[in-house]
Amino acid sequence: MKKISNIQQMKKIIKFILILSIFLYPFIHSFIGIDLGDTGYHLYAFENLYKTPELIGFTSYFTNFVGWLWLTFFSDLGLWGLNFLEVMLEMCMAFVVYKTVKPFLGEIQTLIGILIAVTASDTYLNIFNYHQFNVFLLILIMCFQFWAITKEKIRYSILSGICFAIVVFSRMGSVTAIVTCFIYVFWYLIQDKKASFLWKNLGTFLSGTVFMSGGMLLLLKATGQLEYFVNNIFRLSGLASTSDGGYGMDSLLETFFKGNLDAIASGAIFLAAFIVLLLGIGVFVKKGENLKHKVINVLLGGVITGIAVYQFIYAYNVNPVQAWPQMTTGPSFIIGVFYVITFLCLFYHMYGERRRAEIALLSVIAILLPLLTIAGSNTGTKHVILGLWIIAPVCTYLLSEFLLNNNVRSVINQILYKFGIVLSRKIWIVCLCIVTLCFCGKFVNMLYYTMNFDSVDRSMINSKIDNPKVKYLLTTEREADAVNGVLSEIDKKGVKEEYPLMVFGGSIIYYYLTGMESFVQPWVTNGVYSNETLTKDIENGYEKFEELPVIIYGRTNNYFGFYEFDYEKQVDDETYRTYAGKKDILMGFLEKNRYTLQYVNDYYLVMYPPNIADNEGENYKGYITGNWE
Repeated sequence: MKKISNIQQMKKIIKFILILSIFLYPFIHSFIGIDLGDTGYHLYAFENLYKTPELIGFTSYFTNFVGWLWLTFFSDLGLWGLNFLEVMLEMCMAFVVYKTVKPFLGEIQTLIGILIAVTASDTYLNIFNYHQFNVFLLILIMCFQFWAITKEKIRYSILSGICFAIVVFSRMGSVTAIVTCFIYVFWYLIQDKKASFLWKNLGTFLSGTVFMSGGMLLLLKATGQLEYFVNNIFRLSGLASTSDGGYGMDSLLETFFKGNLDAIASGAIFLAAFIVLLLGIGVFVKKGENLKHKVINVLLGGVITGIAVYQFIYAYNVNPVQAWPQMTTGPSFIIGVFYVITFLCLFYHMYGERRRAEIALLSVIAILLPLLTIAGSNTGTKHVILGLWIIAPVCTYLLSEFLLNNNVRSVINQILYKFGIVLSRKIWIVCLCIVTLCFCGKFVNMLYYTMNFDSVDRSMINSKIDNPKVKYLLTTEREADAVNGVLSEIDKKGVKEEYPLMVFGGSIIYYYLTGMESFVQPWVTNGVYSNETLTKDIENGYEKFEELPVIIYGRTNNYFGFYEFDYEKQVDDETYRTYAGKKDILMGFLEKNRYTLQYVNDYYLVMYPPNIADNEGENYKGYITGNWE
């Protein structure tokens, strides 16, 4: 009795530590680092949803609306306020997942899985954004469907349909979430339900979708933005039909299928290495009939174990990684392992002796969530780490079954017995610990290295940018000095109120920090922003504004950070990068309007039109093109 009481007390302590970690990790993380690029893009969309709707995309309309609403009431919190909104969003996801899967997977297993999902999710942007809002809504859609099925309450299907409409208006590519209706079909098939079950749930799902879609369209109409939304749909149709673009339908489908299949191959190799490891250690410790047999067993077991180690390492890096900033093979490897484990869980609970249909259904949902997280994205499995909220608890549940359920070891022993090998419980646990540590090593490496802001080295993040909008946040000294120099120059000139701004490069956050209007679309160097549209927007800018813009030019790609060791390389790379002709358009604009370079630091140039330039300035051409003549 006392032993049971001690176990219960230990579980309470573990539960408390896990819940505290689930909250504290993203909360502390919300103060660390300032991403100048994607964060600036989201900030511009939130701030200018109603000011300059013609310059922002309506692909993520409702996400922008939520961000705008938050800034309307909590603007004094600045950027950190939106980071905190993201923390609250993650806590809502954690709560919904916990309530949904805990009764089937176990409390501690669920909390460990949620902690894995939270830490992985926080390798992405700190700010509230449409990718993570999309994941939140996908979780609601599928959890409502799960409740509608398991609790046999049709109102949850209506709520699921409502969330589906919201997710489409929050990230238009998530129209693919319609495939979540397969959850109803899956249950209909494995439980041999009547057709009325299927049509009733699908019908109420559709009614919720229609109702909420009507509400969204009314909101767009009432705010005068319906035209922009409709135009955005046609723009997306044009991108999807372009076969040679990153967002062409053929390219998206190839990226989606190849990325996920490559990930599964990586996971299969890793888990196959576990079987080889069992065989190797089993041979290594096998008792021989004599000394010679013992020597052979040790040598052969060592060779087989060495092969397993090689397989572990090979699985880490079998898939090539894109040359993106702070990118590793981690996302592809991790989701690959999770896919394979979840498939095993699905098959067991569909066909095994002690199967549970609810866990099989959760396994289907667990696989769908990461797939839908990246559907419609041209970055492959990069963002798949945002969608581990259900698949990670499923995998921790299965690992606990492997550790605690002797039936699993018995099945493995039945196979190995044919080779004259029997695994003791101690060896079984040692092998499970080894494979878990190997996985965790890669996972922790990804957490450390894939941090979407200025520095991988956390000790360098110790400085502040002198702007009240980022008053609670820390960044590196080099980034802070570079940004402070630009802000100080613009403040000194007193041009914020009268002059617009154009940022050439990825540091889009300058629009938010200065409060200046954008002369053209904010992300000039974005590949989706065509040269024709840029040229047209420049002509429109001449008519819209009385003054020419202040221009900030990024001398490096800010996504690669502000390190000293590779500074010269980053400057050279950016100097000779053409941005598919956009740099020529910029140079033509500067020369036509007789701009002069008035401020330069290691990372940025600030150029003014002639009516506010203090002097002739330096030659900007050499900094931008490398040609000083």
